[in-house]
Amino acid sequence: MTRAFLILSAIVVTLPVSAAEKFKPVKHLIDTHIHLYDPRRDVEMAWPPKTDKVLYKPHLPEEYSRIAKAAGVTAVVIVEASTHLQDNRWVLGLVKGDDFYVGLVGNVDVTSKNFEKQIRRLKKDKRFVGVRTRNPQSKPIDYSSTEVLANLRALAKHKLTMDYLTNKGGVPGIERIDRVARKIPELQIVVNHCLGYDFDGKAPSREWIAAVKRLAENPNVACKISGLYQRSVPQPAPQDIEHYRSVLDVLWKNFGKERLIYGSNWPVTKHTDTYETFVQLVDRFFSEKGQNARELYYWKNAAKAYRLPLN
Repeated sequence: MTRAFLILSAIVVTLPVSAAEKFKPVKHLIDTHIHLYDPRRDVEMAWPPKTDKVLYKPHLPEEYSRIAKAAGVTAVVIVEASTHLQDNRWVLGLVKGDDFYVGLVGNVDVTSKNFEKQIRRLKKDKRFVGVRTRNPQSKPIDYSSTEVLANLRALAKHKLTMDYLTNKGGVPGIERIDRVARKIPELQIVVNHCLGYDFDGKAPSREWIAAVKRLAENPNVACKISGLYQRSVPQPAPQDIEHYRSVLDVLWKNFGKERLIYGSNWPVTKHTDTYETFVQLVDRFFSEKGQNARELYYWKNAAKAYRLPLN
C-alpha cells in the first residue's frame, strides 16, 4: 500500500499545472476588464507608454477572443483606456456585430458641462454600459463639486454604471468614493482592481480595513477582483494566491459573495504570465468558497452591476 501511495503521489506531483487546476465550468464567465487599442492609429495615447515593449503594440479583438475563449470566457466588458471621447465609438465599431463583447465602460469627462449629452448619445448603442472616472494627473476630479455630482446623478438616471479607478489612492481614495456612494445611493459603482491595493504580501493596515468596511456599507458599491498581477509590488507577480490572500479576505468579508466581480485587466496580464494562469490564480481563492460563490463572482454579479442581458 505504501509503495502504491508513493507512486500515485509522484504521478499527481508531475501533472502539468493546467491539468492539475482544470477550471470547473460556470454557466457564464464574464471578463469585465480588458483594454483594446492600436498605437498605429494617428491618435495620441496617454497609455500605455511607448517604453513598454509588452503593451505598446496593437491589442485587438482577434487576439483577445482567441486566448479568452480558450480559457473559458463567454462574454466581455471592455474598459476604455483612452482619454479621447471619439475612441468610445472606435472601440464599439471594433466589436460591432460580435456578441462576445457585451459591454463598454467608456471614457467621458465627468467634469464636462456636456457630460449628459455625451452619455445620451453613446447610450444609443446598447453595449455602452457605463463610464470609468479617474484622476488625470493634470486635472484631479473634485468629487464634491456640484457639477460632478450632477453628472454622476445623470449617469444613475440613465441607468449607467460608474467604474472608479483609485490606483495608489490608498485610504483617501476609498473615502472619496464612499462619500459619493452615500450622496448618490441610486448610482451603481464598481471599484476597480481591489480598490487599487498594492499587494506586498503583508497584511493590510487597520486604517485600510476600516475604510473598506465603511465603503462596503453602501449596497450600491461592488468591487472588481481584478488587476492582481498589475497591483503586485514584487514583479513578475507571484503565482501563489497566499501573496494576495490577506487583502482578498478583507474584501470577501466586507463585500460578500454578491458584490465581487471578475476582471482580468488584459493585456496588462502579459507582464506576468498567460491569461489562463490569471484565471487559475483567482479561482484558487473562489473555489474555496463553493460553486455558488463562483457563479456569482464570474458572471451573476457583473450581469447585475452592468445590467447585462444574461441569465
